[in-house]
Parts: sequence; structure tokens; C-alpha cells
Amino acid sequence: MGSVFFILVALALFLRGDLRLGAARRRGRSAVMAEVSYGQRVLARQLFFLARILGGLRTDFHRVHGKLPRAFMVVSNHQSLADIPAIAQALPHHGVRYVAKRELGRGIPYISRCLRFGESALVSRTRDFSEGQQALRRFSDLSDEGICPVVFPEGTRSRSGRVQDFYNGAVRVVLERHPMPVLSVAVDGGHDIATITRLLLHLRGTTYRVKPLTLYPAPHGKREIIELLGRLRAEISAQVEEWHRGARR
Repeated sequence: MGSVFFILVALALFLRGDLRLGAARRRGRSAVMAEVSYGQRVLARQLFFLARILGGLRTDFHRVHGKLPRAFMVVSNHQSLADIPAIAQALPHHGVRYVAKRELGRGIPYISRCLRFGESALVSRTRDFSEGQQALRRFSDLSDEGICPVVFPEGTRSRSGRVQDFYNGAVRVVLERHPMPVLSVAVDGGHDIATITRLLLHLRGTTYRVKPLTLYPAPHGKREIIELLGRLRAEISAQVEEWHRGARR
């Protein structure tokens, strides 16, 4: 029952967020960009608080130790839509935007508008590759405004929780246009609540974790980017496996 109540309250928050985004957009680009950055952090705190209180979700959120630069790329594994607000909550002093599949730009209250109005990169898996590259280049330019691009290089959500292969396409396009430091982030638990059915059945008792790991200096050129992605996958995978081993004990 608590999971059902959580879903209803979350939907109300999403609809309220939609109204706020619509009002901000009428005031111009700077207003809507500020609303996206601020609103997604506030909504993230509210969602995870309600998931704990109403649904019985356990959370383990770590913050970054030390000072972060104004703009940097976030590279994370991906298990569910919960990863989007989770990363926003883990970086409360930075505006973040995402590389996401085009289908997420429509049909999901608040999240779809947040992705579109916030100028996240919505990339199609079936359309012209050059169109996706242009979207990623525009997306990378947001770093000049202090916006941090977030990339899930697995390309799709992991159903098992294991970290899948990393693809370098989106990371390369962004970093080759705008070299910047890269922060690795590990998430876990989202695969247990990745669908409405799983949310209803498993929200209570699931532990959702987020942990920023290492801030790497900006890579330069294709070779450095690919080598860094290999290190990032190994590091994130090791953290997720450590969590899984602890859960099996």
C-alpha cells in the first residue's frame, strides 16, 4: 500500500513540476534553465524522502569529498530512471543535464519536459547518426555555462544490475569538443525498481546507492578518452560488485 501511495504522490509532484517548467519557459531561456537545475534537485530530495517514508526504500547516498570544478562530465552506470534524480541529488551545487534516448522526451510527466526544456541531448538510436552528433555537440556547449553533462555509456539500463560494456560514442563527441574533467559515479539498486511492477513489489526493502568515486583530469584525443572509459568501467564495476557481495553475506 505504501508503494501505491508513493506513486500517487510522486505523480502529483511531477505534475506540479510540469507547471513550474511551463511558467518558467514563458519568462525566457535563462529562467527555464535555472528552474531545471534547481527544480530537479528539489524534486530529487522530495522523491527519495517520500520513497523512504512511504515506500520503505533504503538509501545510501555519498557526497563528493573535496572541491569540484565549475563544469565536468559525469559518467555513471545505469539501472533505472531513478538514476536521473539520484545524480542530481548527489551533486547539489551543480546543474546537470543528460544524454538520453529520444523516446524519453515525450510522455513522462516532468522528466520529459525537464529533458527537453533543459536542453539535454535526446539521441535517436535509429535515425541519422550525424543528427545525434549535432545534438551532442550542442549539448557539450552547455559546459560553457557551468552545466555538467551526464552520460550513461552502457547505452541502456542494466536489468541485472551488472555493469555492461561501455560505448564511447557520446563521451567522445562531448569531450573532443569540450575537454573537461570526468567524475565517475556508481549507482545500484535501481534495477530492482526499474518498472512499475517492480516498484510496487520491491520498493520496500530495496537499497538504492549512489557514490561518486574519482575525479579524473580532462582527457585529450580519442586514445585518452577510450583509455579513460576503460578505467571508469572497471572502477564502477568494482564498486557495484562490492555492494553486491555485501548484500549476499
